[in-house]
Amino acid sequence: MSQPTATSASRSPRRISWDAVRVIAVLAVMLGHITHQGPYAHPELNGYPFRITAQFGAAALMVVSGYFVCHTVRRGRTGGWLARKLARLLPAYLVAALVTYLVMRYAGAAFNHQGFGDGWWDFLFGPTSDGRAWVSSWYVPVGSDLVVNLLMMQGWNQSFIWLDGSYWTLPVQLMVFTGAAVLWSATPWFSGGRDRRVQALAWAMVAVPLVLRFWVIGVHNPQPWAYAVVFGLGLHRMHAFAAGIAIWLWARDRMTGGHLAVLLAASVAAQDLHLYPDHVQLPSDPARLPSDLGFALMLVAICAAAKGPDWKFLRPVAPVLGWLAGISYGVYLVHQELGYLLARVLLGAGFGGWLRLPLVVAAAVLAGWLLTRFVERPAYRRLTAPKRPAPAPRLPPDDFLPTQRKGSGSGPAPISVGGPS
Repeated sequence: MSQPTATSASRSPRRISWDAVRVIAVLAVMLGHITHQGPYAHPELNGYPFRITAQFGAAALMVVSGYFVCHTVRRGRTGGWLARKLARLLPAYLVAALVTYLVMRYAGAAFNHQGFGDGWWDFLFGPTSDGRAWVSSWYVPVGSDLVVNLLMMQGWNQSFIWLDGSYWTLPVQLMVFTGAAVLWSATPWFSGGRDRRVQALAWAMVAVPLVLRFWVIGVHNPQPWAYAVVFGLGLHRMHAFAAGIAIWLWARDRMTGGHLAVLLAASVAAQDLHLYPDHVQLPSDPARLPSDLGFALMLVAICAAAKGPDWKFLRPVAPVLGWLAGISYGVYLVHQELGYLLARVLLGAGFGGWLRLPLVVAAAVLAGWLLTRFVERPAYRRLTAPKRPAPAPRLPPDDFLPTQRKGSGSGPAPISVGGPS
């Protein structure tokens, strides 16, 4: 069956609501990592004026991603769509991972008062001179850690080190994008008349990971293959993409409001179970209820952005929201581990929590802009630029003639090929 062409799809004007949703989600991720995860991993970084323990920002971004997969995969050729996704995500990620590795390696060694062996290989990739990577909470990565992170294999084995905890979303998104491309290229899953099939797919993305993790595998299964199945394949976040698919169907009147409400409620329940698998009974973790409520409120906001009127009341700050949304991917990639390292430097310089917080946030925004401006966008333009058509081959007898120069007259002078007379 033929694919719809990209030129036939009309582009809608940029909506403030989508920019606001992205900015709120990324801000929630940043504040949670800076004020809660940072002090949790490195206790000396405590002292911030508040602590955000709710975990919902990354899941909300995946819901938005699932929605726009449905919105854009139908445009043009599927292979080109997937290639553009890869061109957008991979270059910035690879650069961010390399920079994070280098900064984390040398800053961690400095914090731990460690050095490296002789030679450039030991300096860049080898262990510390005392052979210890965990002198304190500041880990000093080695070359194998860089390879694992560049290949995005961190979720496949518990012994692998994440250079940055935020990187877990990248392999999950790439698998979802690839799966969507395969489904769409095989059959028009998202076209009219296939609503029940797509709804069943969304429900399967919510239910199957729960069955596998809590019934087939078991929460406390020590087997390495169980960890790889759940986290390597990203099963613990499929419910977020399912919510995005359901919201897309509902926004196009291809799913009833009641059906959507039930599926979103199931997605919130799945989010709760995957985040807090050890709590079988009612909330005992103080972060559990804020996480669930935050995710539920973000789902409501995404529904409003998808089907409701644009949020014109935010028009005075629309340029700022648009700019922040445009660099949100870059900010997401560089804010966590590099932010912890910067906070440690600021702490050593005598900065208290009230000053560290805005400085770390501002530095993340600046670094995200630099990554977007000088890596993500140029790489995307270069990788997706249309290829120039190859020049037509020269055929006899033209291949015996010199190339005609501009302004050289009606044609080139004849060349004798028969030898001297």
